Amino acid sequence: MLINSLSALFAFTSLINPFEACIILALTFYIVYILTPKQNPHDNGTDNLTEIAANDNTNIYMYIQSAWLGRQSLLRTFLPFFIIFNSALFYADYRAENGTYTIASWLTLLVILALPMFWWTVAVWRCSTHVKRLWGCVARFFTIAVYYEYLLRIIIAYYYPNIWFNCQQLIIEFGDCV
Repeated sequence: MLINSLSALFAFTSLINPFEACIILALTFYIVYILTPKQNPHDNGTDNLTEIAANDNTNIYMYIQSAWLGRQSLLRTFLPFFIIFNSALFYADYRAENGTYTIASWLTLLVILALPMFWWTVAVWRCSTHVKRLWGCVARFFTIAVYYEYLLRIIIAYYYPNIWFNCQQLIIEFGDCV
């Protein structure tokens, strides 16, 4: 996440430089840290969640619902989607670099991941109240960073498609590279 998109923008454009990107990410982390609540001292978190999660893990739908409601542990909510999301982005970038993905295919992948990203954001936000403040802040920061990733990818697709896509091969979608 942010590896391919930021490095491409740094190398091939003057839209943003590394110093500005660091300032934006640091301010985002600080704001998220301020907005992340401290763990309730009466809530030991993991004991209650393991009992609830044991009942909610009978199938994938119960897992999705319990994560949405904030009943899962933060790690079980955060990590699976984070791995799937980053794997999908690296795969799409790999295909785009090899010339087998068009801009429309690349954007379609972003649209496909948009609804699960919304679920993931709400689930992480709700599940992060049961852990220590730092871990909740880190998880929330990475969910916000996903939105930055989407913004950078849309900017690349509409303003700088020549960075990843070979526009001479895109005869069918000539309008995308103009």
